[in-house]
Amino acid sequence: MAATPYDPAQMLAMSMHASPGVYALLVGSGISRSAGVGTGWDITKELATRKAALERNQDDPGPQFNVEQWWAETYPDLELGYSAVLGSSGLTQADRRKLLEKFFTPTDEDLAAGRKLPAPAHEAIARLVKRGTVRVIVTTNFDDLIEKALNAIGVPYQVISSPEEIAGSEPLVHSACTVIKVHGDFKRINVLNTEEELKAYHEDLDGLLDQVFDDYGLLTCGWSADWDTALVAAITRAPARRYPLYWAARGVLGENASQLLDARKGATIEIQDADSFLRALADQLEILDRMANPPLTRDMAIGQLKRYLPDPLRRLDLRDLLDGEIQRIRTVLHKRPLSPEHPVPWKADLDELTDHAELLMHLVANGITFDTDHKHDDLWVWVVEQLLRARRVPQPGEAVNGAWVRQTGVPAFFVLKAASFAAIASGRDDLFLRLHLEPTGSDRGHLDSATGAELREVPAWRVLYEYRLFEDDSYNALKEESPTMSLPIRQRLKSTLMPLVSDDTAFELLSDRVEYRVGLLHQHFGRQGIWAPAVESLREVWRESNDPQLHQDDFDENADLNAWTNALSVPSDTLQDTQIGLHNFVLQNRIH
Repeated sequence: MAATPYDPAQMLAMSMHASPGVYALLVGSGISRSAGVGTGWDITKELATRKAALERNQDDPGPQFNVEQWWAETYPDLELGYSAVLGSSGLTQADRRKLLEKFFTPTDEDLAAGRKLPAPAHEAIARLVKRGTVRVIVTTNFDDLIEKALNAIGVPYQVISSPEEIAGSEPLVHSACTVIKVHGDFKRINVLNTEEELKAYHEDLDGLLDQVFDDYGLLTCGWSADWDTALVAAITRAPARRYPLYWAARGVLGENASQLLDARKGATIEIQDADSFLRALADQLEILDRMANPPLTRDMAIGQLKRYLPDPLRRLDLRDLLDGEIQRIRTVLHKRPLSPEHPVPWKADLDELTDHAELLMHLVANGITFDTDHKHDDLWVWVVEQLLRARRVPQPGEAVNGAWVRQTGVPAFFVLKAASFAAIASGRDDLFLRLHLEPTGSDRGHLDSATGAELREVPAWRVLYEYRLFEDDSYNALKEESPTMSLPIRQRLKSTLMPLVSDDTAFELLSDRVEYRVGLLHQHFGRQGIWAPAVESLREVWRESNDPQLHQDDFDENADLNAWTNALSVPSDTLQDTQIGLHNFVLQNRIH
């Protein structure tokens, strides 16, 4: 078949880019499948299997049990379906809420396996909202994964999950994002499940849907239209149909969906799954952004930063400036393969990742330096956390090159370093400590010292240091530049930070002060047996120094000791003991 320029997926992307906020999303259970949240059919079969176990007086019907066959034989006049199973249960709405809760609320085991957490589809939807492309989301889902994805990237939104909430809600045109949960929320008792409940909506909800389907274009994904009679009716009766309907679907559409598509003169987009489709859509919009808006130069970005910093009315502009760089880095990391080519281009990859982080390093370092009123400390901490969460973390059982995947932490590492240098140059030990202690992200291999259980999230200091990121071959790539790991890292930081200090000597002193403080943090938390972030640089300096107390004395004279004792919740004597411990550890490992 000859190629055609009329690809509906591309047409959708160009239309959405040209008219931000014009399209609403209508999503169903298909977008939550990969998150481990069952579809209505999955839940139907599970509940029917439980019913069979009770009627057959068997704890476990067994792996060979065919629930569809059993239902057809037992209830020949009642077709197996979500509504039929719940309707025949005789449960009240409150009972059904409790019954359904286990299907949506993650257990510790689920969390460890990454189930019932926002999937790439939810994260892509959040990206579409963040950029202003989508401002209205209609969903038949009971779960809260869209809300969690929006929270993760700091997007404001309102949720309407019952007709009673409509009157007090913000108008759609004034809200940054409205999530309309037409069948309710699993945490409430007002969920609509049965066929009878799905036949008609409350008049207030019908009125709101009439507004959405009349005023907005529509992109549908993960929704079959097979069971939701009232929702199908709402789309059908929309009079104006100013904007088109796009239906992203896998396989053949059902009868209801086909009729809606014909009535709205819509287009079908054939997809493999919701995750890859929505993620690709968000990526395509970013490509169009870059074509329409050339990337900021460093001087332009720093100029904007300096204008936004002192102006309380430009706080959102400041955050958006930084978030634009964060999202760009996130996209780069997401597109990076989990397994590298051979031979592995360690040094080229390190250089590329560092280059991608360079502008954000400049922005954060300048921001901290010129934020003389300390009004934006939360923002600098947030930047580090967003980059920490942007890393790729292998899932259990996933076959990856561990050292290669760990290098996705390079942008976060260098931005944290730049922020740390600027904080210490500004006499801000309190901010330095916040930058290392408060940002958190997921990582593997960290155990709770009290229980031995694997920690789901860990602070930045446990992840963003040299000997966690650079191992084996990646370490050797750094060693090609210098036998001491800290030196090539310092060189990469120097071009960013030299404009903020006076000369090479001042830069070297600042480097030593930062590395000593990082070492002190690790010493405090008792990780010296597996840690050596500052050892190579410190032992090199101490080997050449006539005064082995150089760094400790400098810290005592120049650090904000109260900030350290407060942040670590220790008395000054304990802090001094930690310094002595670090002193002895480095001396034992120094180069003689």
